[in-house]
Amino acid sequence: MKAIEVKNVSKTFNDGSKEIQALQETNFSVEKGEFVAVIGPSGSGKSTFLTIIGGLQTPTEGKVLINDEPFSEVPDKKRTKLRFDEIGFILQASNLIPYLTVEDQLRLVNKIRKEPFERDTVDKWLKQLDIEDLRDKYPSDLSGGERQRAAIARALYHNPSVILADEPTASLDTERAFEVVEILARETKEQNKATIMVTHDERLIGYCDKVYYMEDGALTLDEEKSKLKPENQNN
Repeated sequence: MKAIEVKNVSKTFNDGSKEIQALQETNFSVEKGEFVAVIGPSGSGKSTFLTIIGGLQTPTEGKVLINDEPFSEVPDKKRTKLRFDEIGFILQASNLIPYLTVEDQLRLVNKIRKEPFERDTVDKWLKQLDIEDLRDKYPSDLSGGERQRAAIARALYHNPSVILADEPTASLDTERAFEVVEILARETKEQNKATIMVTHDERLIGYCDKVYYMEDGALTLDEEKSKLKPENQNN
């Protein structure tokens, strides 16, 4: 079943009298249990593509479906709820709330949902991301890599069906980067999620089922890179 479906989606911006096509007409889908990478140069449209899928921007043309729901076409209030319920965002900037501890970043999910706090699930993610000892620390007390791992824990904690990761390893050293991508790959398979990872680090793409290349707003499947396997990665 397709968890993500992009149908004839494009995005244009106006820069004064000039029209810029950030995303050319695109058709794309990700099945449940599939981990997809999108690579390409800076400014090629990767982040625009990801934020359109996640409902942070609306397409100029076309539509996005999440779990068969016409995500890009529903009213803002419903789209916000769907985004919170179904999508786990991991962004280049950790976007942690500065006045909340690491644990409270996750507690906030339960408060918004009006659900009980899941201590065991919090412990699981903090342990997997090796930040158990940082649960009572504030973002200002953390390194860039620690903030990134806390943001990943928060994104995975509410058990989204779709994970959208924009350079999730940008602040991490090599060893941590491989650990995080392995966690994302395992979570995708074991929990039947759909994951898209935008990355510049091609060492990580062997964990992905498919690799797409974005250039000048055009998305194409890279068949050769899609054949890579994790055991072929030099980590």
